[in-house]
Amino acid sequence: MRLYIIFVLILGSTSTLCSQMRVENLNRGLVAVRQHDGYYLKWRLLGNEPYNTSFDIYRNNKKINDRLIVDVTSYVDSIAPLNSVYNVKAIIDDLETEMSSPAFIINNTQGENAGFFDISLRQPADGIHGGKYFANDASVGDLTGDGEYEIVVSWSPNNARDNSHRGISDNVLLDAYTLNGEFLWRIDLGPNIRAGAHYTQFLVFDLDGNGRSEIMVKTAPGSRDGKGHFLSKGTASDADHSIVYRNRSGYILEGPEYITIFDGLTGAELATADYWPLRGNVSDWGDSYGNRVDRFNATIAYLDGERPSAVFQRGYYTRMTLAAWDWRDGKLSLRWTFDSDDPGHEQYAGQGNHSIHVIDANNDGRHDIVTGSAVIGSDGTGMHTTGMGHGDATHVTYMIKDHPYPQIFMPHESGGHGVSLRHANSGEIIFNHRNPNDVGRGVGAEIDPEIPGFHFWGTHRLGLFDMNGDVVGDVPNSMNFIIWWDGDLSRELMNRNRIDKWSISNNSSTRLLTAEGARSINGTKATPVLQADLFGDWREEVVLLREDGQALRVYTTTMPTTHKLYTFMHDPVYRVAISWQNSSYNQPPHPGFYVATDMDFPPPMPNVVIVDNK
Repeated sequence: MRLYIIFVLILGSTSTLCSQMRVENLNRGLVAVRQHDGYYLKWRLLGNEPYNTSFDIYRNNKKINDRLIVDVTSYVDSIAPLNSVYNVKAIIDDLETEMSSPAFIINNTQGENAGFFDISLRQPADGIHGGKYFANDASVGDLTGDGEYEIVVSWSPNNARDNSHRGISDNVLLDAYTLNGEFLWRIDLGPNIRAGAHYTQFLVFDLDGNGRSEIMVKTAPGSRDGKGHFLSKGTASDADHSIVYRNRSGYILEGPEYITIFDGLTGAELATADYWPLRGNVSDWGDSYGNRVDRFNATIAYLDGERPSAVFQRGYYTRMTLAAWDWRDGKLSLRWTFDSDDPGHEQYAGQGNHSIHVIDANNDGRHDIVTGSAVIGSDGTGMHTTGMGHGDATHVTYMIKDHPYPQIFMPHESGGHGVSLRHANSGEIIFNHRNPNDVGRGVGAEIDPEIPGFHFWGTHRLGLFDMNGDVVGDVPNSMNFIIWWDGDLSRELMNRNRIDKWSISNNSSTRLLTAEGARSINGTKATPVLQADLFGDWREEVVLLREDGQALRVYTTTMPTTHKLYTFMHDPVYRVAISWQNSSYNQPPHPGFYVATDMDFPPPMPNVVIVDNK
């Protein structure tokens, strides 16, 4: 296996040379979006390339740019025949690299600011309990090893249930498709995995470094892999797949519980082990009917600073547990476990959110786990907890320019804690605006280039806060997802099928995109199917559900930019954020360095190793 190794200093460190994290071998990600009589082209700057890498653009094998493209990774070919063939070449140290793969052509446009394409879906037949299926959360990984992303989408029946509600649900299904719409496989989690936002958190990532992503998810007797076979490996080898453990209320409170790795290319089962921890005595989790025992989150994290591990969380209202798993050399093994019931961990009980996040909190080159009001270290030991309890949203990134450590912003559900901002390494509170209500939503981001720096807001009209906790404006008209879309370094507001630009001084927004013919998912949560830097330059794509439910619709921006950044998918913190985005109450991704109007250039080079596809 050939490795490309780049040595850089971790952000915030002045003398420590850390190990490099292994990331996907992505191709150039060149796309050409129809714009008037020509095409808007954009492509990736890869994480192992010098920042001063320059580019040439070829249309139908003929170079069309007069001067090297240095300052951006985009280009407007103003007059070009429909379905022209484009390629890009990188020039590094005055040497030309290989020609890229041909551009992915997008001929559908939405107004002046976006192109889009559809990924047709194979909608399942209605479930045996009458549930009608609709596409729900998704994630991406290079399942085939070709340097392009494929998408894994979950199918949820309309009889899915919140943990607090009784009722029988139909099975949860996972499908894989290429971006061209080719169907790869379907995994059926079976009758012993209840359908609902808090039950199935699936991870898509290359865990063993073979150049292809695997899928990791909680399973049970009755689960079938992508080849249609019942689970048969490890602790599932003697499973009785005919038994349905569901009780009359629809809850599944007995029977085996597994964790399974599936092959990304075929969907075949690779390994199965007992889930940790098993549910045990249901009432030990805070109630006796099955609500709190089955509250799950999951993420990928680089716990050793080099290779990815999978972290699965069970419980957060009372007892809170985490298990870190490794899939290496064909073996599935536990790295460490954490349990708030263990002596010395009592203060971590009840300190989890409806999401899970990852950041290198203390700049040691290894990822730590943010559960909400607590941070668990890369070695599975507790780093700190504020004791402020559960919340419904979390934002974690570098929010203060030139500060050596990242920050955590979150709203709180109870205790009158309102919203808080703290340092991720120590838990030291920067500001805390108290409120007697359940602050159900909150956002932390830079949203206005005219007023650089991060701002924060939440429900109950607490105000728009700056880094000092001072009110500087009205609450924006959205507190959902945030997205890089319009070309500046601030983020835009993403809610339902709309993207808006917020002006703090005018207390108003400007509509940039209404994705007509497409809709969000997750009911009132109104989240995208997925938001990620899927291809093109550093800005993000948004995946919605076509109104008829028969296809995913992928939108990409055509707004001009003067900025050049590395693809966010080679920033490990951002990349693993795409893995956790589907957990419970979906949250938008953030990178592992400071990105805002006043950021320094050149940006930090990703501290990564690009693994060859085998």
